Amino acid sequence: MTVADTPLSWHRATTDTRGRHEAITVSRLPVSVIAVSAAMGVLIVAAAYTAGRLGAASSAWADRTYWLGQAFIVVPIAVRLLGRRALTSGETVTLITVLTVAEYLVIVCYSPTGFTFVDELEHWRGTVDILQTGKLFTVNYMLPISPDYPGLEEVTSALASITGLSIFTAGLIVAGVAHLLFVWVLYVLFREFSGSYRVAGVAVLCYATNVHFASFDSMFVYQTLALPFFGLTLLATWRLPALEAPGQRVGWLTVAVLAIAATVVTHHVTSYVLAATLFVISLAELLMRGWRTAAWAAVLALLSAVAAAGWLVFAAPGTWAYLQPFAAGTLDSLRAFFAGGHASAPPSADPLGNQVLAAGAVLIMAVLLPVGWWQVWRRYRNQPWVVVAAIVSVSWYVIVAIRFTVADGSELAGRASTFTYVPAALIDALALVHLVGVAVHRRVRSMAVPVLVGVLMLMFDGLANGWPPFWERLPGPYQVAGSERSVGPEEIVAARWTLSALGPGNRFATDLGSFSVLGSYGYQNPLQDVAYLYTSPTFTAQAQAQGLRYIWVDQRLSQSLPASGQYFTDDPNAGKYTRPLPEADLQKFNQSAGLARIYDSGNIVIYELAEP
Repeated sequence: MTVADTPLSWHRATTDTRGRHEAITVSRLPVSVIAVSAAMGVLIVAAAYTAGRLGAASSAWADRTYWLGQAFIVVPIAVRLLGRRALTSGETVTLITVLTVAEYLVIVCYSPTGFTFVDELEHWRGTVDILQTGKLFTVNYMLPISPDYPGLEEVTSALASITGLSIFTAGLIVAGVAHLLFVWVLYVLFREFSGSYRVAGVAVLCYATNVHFASFDSMFVYQTLALPFFGLTLLATWRLPALEAPGQRVGWLTVAVLAIAATVVTHHVTSYVLAATLFVISLAELLMRGWRTAAWAAVLALLSAVAAAGWLVFAAPGTWAYLQPFAAGTLDSLRAFFAGGHASAPPSADPLGNQVLAAGAVLIMAVLLPVGWWQVWRRYRNQPWVVVAAIVSVSWYVIVAIRFTVADGSELAGRASTFTYVPAALIDALALVHLVGVAVHRRVRSMAVPVLVGVLMLMFDGLANGWPPFWERLPGPYQVAGSERSVGPEEIVAARWTLSALGPGNRFATDLGSFSVLGSYGYQNPLQDVAYLYTSPTFTAQAQAQGLRYIWVDQRLSQSLPASGQYFTDDPNAGKYTRPLPEADLQKFNQSAGLARIYDSGNIVIYELAEP
């Protein structure tokens, strides 16, 4: 009997449709009840969001209501997946589907009538460009790299054109389907690797603890669409060596080729990670004499690398210039850290509860991974893909180092967690299933409680320290430089006025909070390097040199500090402000020659620069 055929120690064994032994007993908590609980959780979170919009965003009771709703979603699913009661394959798939859909609906409930998340507004602008021009690669001043990877915008614009749906609705459908498909593919991969659908379900639960699972991995952004193609390529690579029928082989090879192409044209980093992953798998199979799998993985790795390089050279040459500052900053900070210098990451401003959750999650993961590695050595050391997962999961420790030692480390670590948590989740699941099995086998049920608490801490850490940040976890009134909470009715009305009255594509100066709303709803071209206009007591002619046509001034910049730590997209004083901008610096435009006030809503004033 192989490892995959060995029943979990705390269950009476039976055989599933794949011939592997799993346990079937009567559950005390039906999956249907768990689904109802998740639906109630979404409703409770939506109520908390509504309270925030009505002015209770900073109230403790509204925040507690949000967490109560999340508990209704997360806790029953975690209990069921980790409990000693057995699950069928269908129940496991249902549970991970309920979790994925419920958390996606939570994101939708945050802004149910239109996009407000900055990254989504940037891709909305790109989709509008395609619909209006009928062409790809149209310049997007909000996210210049986006037109070079038009997969998301192309699919969304096609769906909107065919169905007549709005870009917002079509975007929600595309992002939601892509996110759910990625989770399903992950489940199939984990099941194939481990030989157990319970381990696969727990692995998906562990993957859902990464800080971007419920935010960036499910938003209307290009990575969301690239991820399922990334997963499909890995699944095809796994399946191809075992196929004997030519028709099946051709089918899965076609899936692999199309998935690689879709990944390459949709998201840069995902395509690079895909090529690297396939090369590592090929090398592992080669070392373990899995010649056939090594050959297939090498062919697909080479194809991925050539496709990514070709796209980079001929279609997206600006990618390196876009990614280079992030890579250089990370390397410089790590180099200084290992050389004995001081870490450049600023001290955390998160609430104490968030910091405690983050520290607890790091400790739990640091313990689970070695336990999982031991299980790999005991049971899966002849399985190259699981061995690769164990080796690559070490990258989680690197991500932790980046998170705490690099400037903007939390953001970089969060983006990387989308990929590092794929192998780490499988290793964690092997550890968790082993620990629960030991607890039941030895009749020490109290040991299962810390396991459940640890997983829940991981889940709530991902929610608390993900996106939106703590200062806008609930939607609410306008917040200076507050990302989503800077996109409100007054700002949208002003932005739409610029489009109707001034026409599209004008060069604007604006603050960070209004940058995205002006570039999307207003369809204008806001500039980034404009902080000098707002932080000087006098108006200079440098604005004409930049080709500026209009200046957007929000008077509230002089009333409170920026929630994000910076007032402007490119702000040389980011993180250094101790008091709001002086009111005189914002009022100077009223007395400056060559400026005309053409719009005034009370808070927002727009000035037009005279033609040079």
